[in-house]
Amino acid sequence: MPSHHLHSTNMPEERGTTSSGMRSSDDTSIPIGHHGAHQQQQHEVHYGTSSGGGGGFGSQQQQPLHHHQQQQQQQYGMVGGHEHERGTTSQTQQTAQCPLGFGSGTKFHSVSKEAALQFGRVPLSGQSIVPQNVLTRDNGCPVGHVKDSMTAGSQGPLCVGDLDLLEKLLHFNCEKIPPRNVHALGCGAYGTFTVTNDIRQYTSADLFSEVGKKTEFITRFSGIFTEVGDADTTRDPRGFAIKFYTCEGNWDLLGINTPVFAVRDAKPGPDAVHAFKRDPRTGCWNVTQTWDFVASHPEGLHQMVMLFTDRTGTPMSYRTMNAYGCHTFSFVNDKKERFWVKFHLKCMQGAYGFTQHEAKLVAGEDPNFLSRDLYQAIEKGNYPKWKMYIQIMPEEEGYRHPWTFDPTKIWKHSQYPLIEVGELEVNRNVTDYFCEVEQVAFSPSNTVPGIGLSPDKLLQGRLLIYDSTQIHRIGPNYRQLYVNRPLGVEPQNYNVGGQMNLRIQDKFPGYDKSVFGGLVPNAKYIDPPFRCTGNAGLYEMYQEGSYEDYYQQVADFWRILSDKEKNNLCDNIASSFFKVTEQRVIDRMMQHFQKCDPMWAQMIELKLRERKEGKYMTEGEKICMDYTTRLLKLTQKQAL
Repeated sequence: MPSHHLHSTNMPEERGTTSSGMRSSDDTSIPIGHHGAHQQQQHEVHYGTSSGGGGGFGSQQQQPLHHHQQQQQQQYGMVGGHEHERGTTSQTQQTAQCPLGFGSGTKFHSVSKEAALQFGRVPLSGQSIVPQNVLTRDNGCPVGHVKDSMTAGSQGPLCVGDLDLLEKLLHFNCEKIPPRNVHALGCGAYGTFTVTNDIRQYTSADLFSEVGKKTEFITRFSGIFTEVGDADTTRDPRGFAIKFYTCEGNWDLLGINTPVFAVRDAKPGPDAVHAFKRDPRTGCWNVTQTWDFVASHPEGLHQMVMLFTDRTGTPMSYRTMNAYGCHTFSFVNDKKERFWVKFHLKCMQGAYGFTQHEAKLVAGEDPNFLSRDLYQAIEKGNYPKWKMYIQIMPEEEGYRHPWTFDPTKIWKHSQYPLIEVGELEVNRNVTDYFCEVEQVAFSPSNTVPGIGLSPDKLLQGRLLIYDSTQIHRIGPNYRQLYVNRPLGVEPQNYNVGGQMNLRIQDKFPGYDKSVFGGLVPNAKYIDPPFRCTGNAGLYEMYQEGSYEDYYQQVADFWRILSDKEKNNLCDNIASSFFKVTEQRVIDRMMQHFQKCDPMWAQMIELKLRERKEGKYMTEGEKICMDYTTRLLKLTQKQAL
């Protein structure tokens, strides 16, 4: 387990206390709580007091409690020698800081030794008599033999009493969880974000609060449509998701290596995934359905064209890949002023990609090339770095700008220049792939004060689908897994129960609102309202279907490419078109390219014609065609 999460439970021993609430032997000055907590028991009239911390009570006015009320509260742990024993947290606990700088005061616990002792779960000695290197079952029982199963005689059947065997087989059947529907193929690592420029005029977010401030994060690199077992150099958009463990909670920035997306509304989102994934009839990849979707949704042409460049579609390494927030997010500063913001991550190693031929060769030699490259680079101390930049648009201007909330469009840098924010360094490998890469869960709903959302319709839909998929894959308490838990703050809420709940909640009351106090909101965290105009209805995007909507920015992108990049782009597109089985799909796509730039369409047509004539075919393509022909002849002979 990474060292930074060893402290993330905020257990009593981390605050210098014992499980009974007293300070440990090295600090015996006073018990935790108000100085008068002991004397309070001696009074004839008891008070339901609290310091209003992270425990179950807020700062309520002291009121006398009669004897029957006193008894009733005692059964809920509300009155006792120490306030903190059940449902309260002292001011001392509130202000104490743990070694990593996040506040204590929680009454939620993972089951540590102290908590286990409290609930009678371990021997009072707290010591295990089983040596650490001895194999045990999951219940802790030592295992005496591992090679052979228990049988009734040397030639007899298995015995159901072989508990080691039963546990091993049962757990083996449950090792896997459902893979992500997208971003299934990936790898991860930890890193540090350092602020290099003051942007407090735009946001009150604590992680940007001062130059030099450092925040730990975990990142997951992935292919969007490729699946577990595929070669990671396959042409595919790439994900670059980052979970920042800030002092105000976890902030997730879900980046991809294109500044635009394939759709701009959540409703066609699942259709896009279906079109880019395997053909449901055969279970095979089918480029015909992919190009058919793009031809029918030309707003996605912008991303598709970027995908067929070498630098974006087949990056040479995760370490040589730029990334973008893609969506429009919002910043809110201390004055409650809102700004629209886009995030950019520029690779400090330089952005490079394989040619299509190189990517295929690498895939055949090492299908895990990108993942292995990242791991080995970090192991050798060659830490990859990215610069974080933002584009800022004032709120009122954003309501007037035609593409503010359209993720298929970019904001021109000439109008909204890049502003440097900080530097990300990826510098520590994970130690357990399943726990730290498979179970890490990202969602755009994980925001922090000062960073918010926007009316982007695709972003709004992703708020639901990302949390929903993690509940499906992992369970309703997936945020309690240590890789997903906030490092900078302990969650305080009334969420209880659910499968695999890791928190022991000893709050009272367990609901909102109550005369007994409880958790309270803080109005300073309320963001200014979004502007809403018009009636609820089904609205098209601004200038839907116009040249400016579908083709202008695609044509601009084509024109900034070098001659070599243009040639490779057309060759990559023609290579994919060669596998399309419906001419109607190619015809529709050629119409779109014609509208972007007639010369572009001509180059693709020429290269496609040459491929059909057998020119410029790779060795692998020739072998595939040759063996397809040979297999056809062999099977025909067998039939005769």
